[in-house]
Amino acid sequence: MIEELVRRVENKKILLLGVGNRLRGDEGLGCFLVNRLKDKVHIPLIDGGNLPEKHLGLLEAIRPDLVLVVVAADVPETAPGDITLIDLDQLQLMKVKTRSVDLTLLFQFIPQKSRPEVLLIAVQPDREMPERKGVSDAVRIALDGLETLFVELFK
Repeated sequence: MIEELVRRVENKKILLLGVGNRLRGDEGLGCFLVNRLKDKVHIPLIDGGNLPEKHLGLLEAIRPDLVLVVVAADVPETAPGDITLIDLDQLQLMKVKTRSVDLTLLFQFIPQKSRPEVLLIAVQPDREMPERKGVSDAVRIALDGLETLFVELFK
């Protein structure tokens, strides 16, 4: 996963969009990661919360080549805390369900000619703790790893 991510971000203008509901434990991981990365990385960060469509104007103004969307998602045959890279156009084919918003619909609001490439960084939440405040141990480990990776890539 790391080698593929490094290859995909090379020589591109990157924007990181964290998506999720902070009040639902693991489902807020995208937002938690963005908040952890503030003042540590030199790429634009957007905490999209559970209404990322509110930030489409900012996203379009920044005009990134690649948007990395960090989100909790149910990815078949993964365990809590597993991280999967998924191209947006592969989301439905892989039968992946994001926990908060329909991301395929979200990016269709950006005109095709200015629409950036979108890569999901999907983390499998712990199904056993859907209403928990904070994050599960498995997702905390994934968050720690992603924070370290992004600080290294985008410092």
